[in-house]
Amino acid sequence: ETGRSSHGNFAIWASDPGENENMFHVTAKETRLGLAIKGFSFGNFKATGKIEVDFHSSNSENKAYNYMRHAFLKISHGSLTIIAGQTWDIICPLNAATLNYPVLWGAGNIGYRRPQLSIRKDIRAGKNLFTLQTGIFRTIASDYDGDGIEDGAAAGFPTIQGRLAGKFGWGKSSYLQLGVSGHYGKSKGEVEYTSDSLNADFLLVLSPQLKLVAEFFSGKNLGTFLGGIAQSVNSNLNEEVKTKGFFVNAVANPSKKIRLSFGYGMDDPDDEILSTGFRAKNTTFFGNILINLSPSVKVGFEVSNW
Repeated sequence: ETGRSSHGNFAIWASDPGENENMFHVTAKETRLGLAIKGFSFGNFKATGKIEVDFHSSNSENKAYNYMRHAFLKISHGSLTIIAGQTWDIICPLNAATLNYPVLWGAGNIGYRRPQLSIRKDIRAGKNLFTLQTGIFRTIASDYDGDGIEDGAAAGFPTIQGRLAGKFGWGKSSYLQLGVSGHYGKSKGEVEYTSDSLNADFLLVLSPQLKLVAEFFSGKNLGTFLGGIAQSVNSNLNEEVKTKGFFVNAVANPSKKIRLSFGYGMDDPDDEILSTGFRAKNTTFFGNILINLSPSVKVGFEVSNW
């Protein structure tokens, strides 16, 4: 990298855009280990599960600890699915096809992993598919008042998420998917903070060789969702950081062995709620190529500007 990025092994923002410090990083922390549980059936219900870890701990580079990414039980009955455990948020379910470990988090994309009890219902109408999702989620928040109790748990109320989406197909493989999602939660300490968002997701698949992905979000106190450039509240003003952002990503497969991806993202917190030292705006654009050498081996190269 031509300047210091936020985390070194991966970039969420430029740590100091004015500094011209060349850095070079090599890491194995993106190694992932997982267990897919095929499960069992009982009546018309089927139970499956997943456990997955990687090694992005804060420990030393060559002695990294593992930490949990996913650990959940999924119970399915036809078009009805219930998930209990930790996995992805419902809101903003799309990700950019980037080789950088964070998929434009802090730069136009929100949504992360957290403990939950969620439910999904799919309704098919011809070539069209409608999806309803909702659930209760663990509120992840800091201990802002320093009383030893996490303020998210102290609220006595879970975070609620929901999403409504429609998938409209035409031809053999083309479709348009549109989704609207949102969440509401709060934390309670000396000051009570709320967290909410209203979001839209867009996926246009023109053919197996070309698709366009986009998301937009607007809300406040989104740091644990990787919004607001990973900033949640301004404790100097006792206010939540309001922010909005989006990303767009075009993905092309000119052949079975080559994938091209280009994208842009932006996260723009409200300047009136920021104090000195806060990150006020984050933009990035990227392009990459991924080559399939075999069904199990891929090689990629990416260039990005932050």
